Amino acid sequence: MSGADPASILARAGLWVAELRTRGQITDEAASQLNEILAASFGERLDQQDDPLLVVMLCGPTAVGKSTLINALAGAEISRPGFGAATQAAVLYVHEQDDPARLFAYSHALASRDQAATMLVRHARDELLHKVLVDTPDIDSVRLQHRELTARLVHAADLVLFVTSPEKYKVLRSARWVLEQRGQRAMGFVLNKWDRAALGVQSDRRAAIEHDFRDVLMREGFHDALVFRVSSLPDPDGTEAGGMEAGGIENDLSALRAWLEAGISQSTATLIRHRRLRSAWGRLAAGIEAALPTPLSSHPLLPSLTDRIARRGVLAEQGIVAEALLLETSGIEDGIRPVTPGLLGMWTRAWNRIASAAGSARAGIAALAVRAAPPDGGRQLDRGGDTAFGARHAAALSATAEQAAGDAAAQGLALGPVGPAWDTGFGQLERQLALLPLDIAMDLAAKANRVTARRMIGIACLYGMETLIMAVLLTALWRAGNDFVAGTYAPGSLFLTVLLLVSVLLILGQTLAGLFFPPLRQRLRRAASRLGRALVQDAVAKAQAALQDQAAAVDRLAQDGRTLLQDIDRAVMALAAGDDVNTSRLFADAAAAPALITADTVAVAPPDLEAAPLRRPVFD
Repeated sequence: MSGADPASILARAGLWVAELRTRGQITDEAASQLNEILAASFGERLDQQDDPLLVVMLCGPTAVGKSTLINALAGAEISRPGFGAATQAAVLYVHEQDDPARLFAYSHALASRDQAATMLVRHARDELLHKVLVDTPDIDSVRLQHRELTARLVHAADLVLFVTSPEKYKVLRSARWVLEQRGQRAMGFVLNKWDRAALGVQSDRRAAIEHDFRDVLMREGFHDALVFRVSSLPDPDGTEAGGMEAGGIENDLSALRAWLEAGISQSTATLIRHRRLRSAWGRLAAGIEAALPTPLSSHPLLPSLTDRIARRGVLAEQGIVAEALLLETSGIEDGIRPVTPGLLGMWTRAWNRIASAAGSARAGIAALAVRAAPPDGGRQLDRGGDTAFGARHAAALSATAEQAAGDAAAQGLALGPVGPAWDTGFGQLERQLALLPLDIAMDLAAKANRVTARRMIGIACLYGMETLIMAVLLTALWRAGNDFVAGTYAPGSLFLTVLLLVSVLLILGQTLAGLFFPPLRQRLRRAASRLGRALVQDAVAKAQAALQDQAAAVDRLAQDGRTLLQDIDRAVMALAAGDDVNTSRLFADAAAAPALITADTVAVAPPDLEAAPLRRPVFD
């Protein structure tokens, strides 16, 4: 499917708006407005530019005889006449050879819950082949749903016939949105109830009424509006009125029917459709152009944000290493070495308790010093007394990210999902760091108590050392006992030798214990330092990646938007750009020369090469 394919353009535009919203590059109000234009484009049938249907929509205020008029044009009662908001939903009058599926689906989708389903009436009048007549609810109905349905259904119309009456033609407040369609779709006007029974005492002033109505339209921009004066009432003999009513009152009903059936040729209908499509493409292009994001990769603040987070990450890594050096094991140091019952076991336990107490004292003093120094350049962070491992540094990273997001917003750099991603990432980092020492300690303890060849050899060595110490002590005791029995005193060198041997064996045993069963404290600190730094680096890398991904995505969205505009230009260029005299008149072109053309003498003139501007920021 080519890039300029209309259906592809609309599908891509919908995805483009959705991603703009996800990336925070468009406000909710602007996105809703652009989505409304896209929804209207569905009704405009932009993806079916070769659709042969010419949709003629009749609309007007309450009690102007609109349903009676469409019945007279159709030659059958297809719409129920009545006073007030009698028409509940759109009535489509379609030739049996035409396929109005798209139009029918669109009008049916617009109906609200309390409205009847859209009515489809088929006919076999070849004069109206490829021409669809649509009757709509009153535009000033007391039911808001009826007014909204008509206002939205106008997007499907190629030609709007605004029906009013001598009593209501001056009241145009409710018809403001209809009159704003000039230049976007063809428009004709019908002064209905143009008969003596309806005019009453005003029948002699009908020329002044028509002149005044044309003045009203001129003030609205329709300098040479096509106006039909119509009476839909049948003659007393049961035939339709047409031409001239009894009493000399004009009736353009026959001229209106002839104009719809034969006056609008197939080529003129094509020009009208293409003019509407060009205007619809222009509205869509204007909406896309207004929503085009500014590329972020060239924004001067982007490198600063990346560098700021990187520098804070380096400081956090250094802080993690410092905190890791102060970590202490809790109740598991004694559990990883086998308990020997002798002097070596007693010595090892006493040594560990002394070392643990000293380490705790050092950690407490260092922790007080760390808490006294704010981690963010003199800016204190209130952590509510939280002393968890790495909490202060994760909080400093979160504060840096929050400040960066605020600075970006102040300079118009829309970060979109980056801010929430930073909050989530650094919040998760704080939780991971808090659990890290305990996870490492549990893992080390589990590994240390696992039955391995090294552990078994270590146990054998320790029990061997205990045996040697016991042998030295027993030998010394036996020697001292013999000397005591013999009445002699053991030499002092014996006790010094025993003391020296026991000391050497204790030191050797402690060394062997450290070799086969290294202390958890050092392993815990090294692992916490290494894994803590890795967690910080990963969090910082993800934060920077989110920022770079946002910049790349916004750059791509900007390019996609420009590509959409180029494809819309090509789609417009594929449409016929010429207008004839009468189509210019129907579209209320300011350049259209005023011509004294009556409803009876509508003809097709040579095409005018004037084209509608592509991009007009018109939002209905």
